[in-house]
Amino acid sequence: MADKISRFNAYQGYSSAEFDGWRRFSQYVRARDGTRLAVDYYRPTHKGELHKKPLPVIWSHTRYQRANITQGVLYTSLDYHPPLISVLQHGYIIATADVRGAGASFGTKYGWFPPEEAEDAYDITEWFAKQQWCNERVGMVRRSYLGITQYFNASQAPPHLACIFPEVAWIDEYDLVYPGGIFCDWGVYCWSRDVESADRSAALPENWRESIEVGRQRHVPPTPYAEMPYTGVAPAGGDPGGPVAPVDEDTDASLLANATAQHQSSPTPYRIVEKLPHRDTVDVELGTSFHEQRSLYPRLKDIKRAAVPSYHLGGWFDGFARDTLLWFRNYPNRQKLVMGPWFHGGLAGIDMPAEYLRWYDHFLKGIDNHVLDDEAIHYWTINSAPGTQWRASNEWPLPSEQRTGFHFQSGPSGSIESTNDGLLAQSMADTNGQHTYRVDYTTSSGIDNRWTWTMGGGIIEEGFEAPNRYPYPDMKANDRKGLTYTTEPLDFPMEVTGHPVVHLWITSTASDGDFFVYLEDIEPPGRSAYVSEGQLRASHRRLATPPYDRMGLPYHRSYAEDMQTLEALAHSRHMSMEQ
Repeated sequence: MADKISRFNAYQGYSSAEFDGWRRFSQYVRARDGTRLAVDYYRPTHKGELHKKPLPVIWSHTRYQRANITQGVLYTSLDYHPPLISVLQHGYIIATADVRGAGASFGTKYGWFPPEEAEDAYDITEWFAKQQWCNERVGMVRRSYLGITQYFNASQAPPHLACIFPEVAWIDEYDLVYPGGIFCDWGVYCWSRDVESADRSAALPENWRESIEVGRQRHVPPTPYAEMPYTGVAPAGGDPGGPVAPVDEDTDASLLANATAQHQSSPTPYRIVEKLPHRDTVDVELGTSFHEQRSLYPRLKDIKRAAVPSYHLGGWFDGFARDTLLWFRNYPNRQKLVMGPWFHGGLAGIDMPAEYLRWYDHFLKGIDNHVLDDEAIHYWTINSAPGTQWRASNEWPLPSEQRTGFHFQSGPSGSIESTNDGLLAQSMADTNGQHTYRVDYTTSSGIDNRWTWTMGGGIIEEGFEAPNRYPYPDMKANDRKGLTYTTEPLDFPMEVTGHPVVHLWITSTASDGDFFVYLEDIEPPGRSAYVSEGQLRASHRRLATPPYDRMGLPYHRSYAEDMQTLEALAHSRHMSMEQ
């Protein structure tokens, strides 16, 4: 038996990979209102023999098809997320369910995360717990939509939900759809278009039955996760749009056809939210605020009563970065947090099977592996020396944080080309930090940024999986078209870990405007490297008391009654935004 090791990014000796494959099962499970939901589960095998003793179940509630047939091959959630193969080999049943109105599940849905979806998650959790092959302990896993569903399920307090592991998930829906009050048009449109296409599902190939039979059982060699090839056919973290695989009982795909027909009456999410510009805008279909109903902060009291432990995971370049940290500040139960150098789909630099197994072994198998004894937070510091990137803390913001104020100055800094080349200084050497700017509407960081396309698109540089590099391109071209304020060259290393806040005073000839602020690192060759950014529509600038812990960051409620236009050239207006 190997020596026992249980610390962040390292785990051995507490459980072993006893299984070398799995058998796939697929069926419909009825929700409380009778809606049939498509569910897959993968039970471990050893030398081809099915393990029959009860094991814990770890499942995902997916918007992106629990299984599909592409180019004649059946691809499942295990193909798209190989770390779960290692978990299964250690004695877990892995499962995935299509949300209602998607995949092979029946029903319709009104936008993302309708209340019925959370109720479905409760019903599926309890269905798993009642099966003779389950040890009555159930956990959840995976990211984005599949991470958000975990928090919604926890708010329902299923008796047998023992823990969750949500990754890159929001707490405040409005802040992701309308960051700073600015509609994330392109990002929402692309996502909405893709899921609408998947919901309609492509036609099944002629050999679909054979594909399912071939994929019914799989043998896995004892290969360490780090050496496993990526077996999916989609970019890491994303699943293709079909055709979705029928469940086993649907031998002629007629049930899938009926389910797909029901999906047609679901409105596209884009068409719903584009008409709801304010946080409190009442959706005529719901009779209440869509944004507040589909956010999770109103459910924090319910989550507290459920007392479900959670391991949060986020990425510094992800559109949900701030929300992941807000979860740590607001989650009312036992928890851990990891923040890495990732967009929405990255996992470079972390041994995910180790962290999964530490968490699930403790809460689903009762193994005393001390997972809660080390620091609650582990975060990656970009561009730090090799071997020092991972840092740890029990608090966020960091207790060692030293907030430092900088002021816009007239310049020039001589470090970069821009319309003004201003200085950024700790002292107020002059009060002439004012600059006149004629807006250049070609100024942009592109559509492949973390707001409009959280996966990072094509802008991740080759080698970022190392990972110690910025994934954005050189920002100099963008800087030339805007206003810049640069410090004198630093004569010592400066670590920036936290949440920069920018205060702007502006006058304008327009009654409104969208303002974007970037924090960048000017590297010695003159490269302007992206660090973070914030955005705010001027009419949304009014500050309010947040309904949850915002870590002291500015909170723009963005109710209709809060809107304030700019009085052209009459007064200066103050805006605060966080990055």
